[in-house]
Amino acid sequence: MTDTSRQENREAFVMENMDGKKEDETTEEVPFKVENINVASAIEAKERDKASRPGKEGRVKGFRSWLAKPRVMWWIAVMLAILLITVVLIITLLAMKDSPETYQDTTPRLMMVLPRPKGPYQLIQFRHGSLPHEGAAWPILVNELSSLMSNYDSKLNIDRNRTECFGQLPPDGYACYFDTSQISPDCRANNFYGYQDGTPCIFLQFPNITGWKPQPYNTRDLEMNRYLPKELRYGYNPAFAFIDCQGDTDIDKENMGPVLFMPEQGFPVNFFPYTSHPDYMPPLVVIRFRQPKTGVAISITCKLWAKNVSHQYDVVPSGVTRLTLLID
Repeated sequence: MTDTSRQENREAFVMENMDGKKEDETTEEVPFKVENINVASAIEAKERDKASRPGKEGRVKGFRSWLAKPRVMWWIAVMLAILLITVVLIITLLAMKDSPETYQDTTPRLMMVLPRPKGPYQLIQFRHGSLPHEGAAWPILVNELSSLMSNYDSKLNIDRNRTECFGQLPPDGYACYFDTSQISPDCRANNFYGYQDGTPCIFLQFPNITGWKPQPYNTRDLEMNRYLPKELRYGYNPAFAFIDCQGDTDIDKENMGPVLFMPEQGFPVNFFPYTSHPDYMPPLVVIRFRQPKTGVAISITCKLWAKNVSHQYDVVPSGVTRLTLLID
């Protein structure tokens, strides 16, 4: 073989090798180009998705720009003003509901407290002492009791269609006369019903509930009912509907001190039932607080005891009444 032939074969071999490398390079670059195209498409799709759905930051900015609009701010201010006025009105109505001037216990009860307690706590409050510097408020309470007693102490009371009943029912056409002569002078107007001295007298009066009449206990009732007051079980007098007043707690009982009931510790049963007689005199029980503690609120519950009396506070009629005594 000549040199020229060898040279031509060598060049042909080199060219074949170079062509193989080019083909190899081409085959290696194809998947790389495809991969670049897929990544770019994914990025582009992600950007389009992000643009089509605003993120949290975008929503916040949009909400702030909406709030910044004058019309929106004006409506928000109006709504806040309405809400504030509504809250103030509700608070005012609740305060008026519980205020002493507006509160009224509307549940019919078998005992009415005089002078009339005030507010939801049924408060009787006054400052004891001599007028004009020491005492306060008690003259109003004394005037209320004096107005009450004027209906019992008048000489005209016995001259009308009233009669002394002496424990019996009144004859037809008459009403029983309620004798107040056995009420102590300590609970009279000339002693200011004890309010000046801080030993007040509180009156319980039957509120003229038509047709109601107390049913007396029998011996078995007294023996079996262990919830009856001790004074009722061991000293029961069927001629009276027994009344018991106690402090609500042991502290209230201690602060309440000893009390005295006049003229009897109960309503006379011959004053029942109330028949709307124009000259009817509702029976009274007077409670004198002999040594109540001053400067503290004393919660007291009074109960009327008879076989047909309920001691649930909200029943109709209720045999329970409450008061809070505060002496300054």
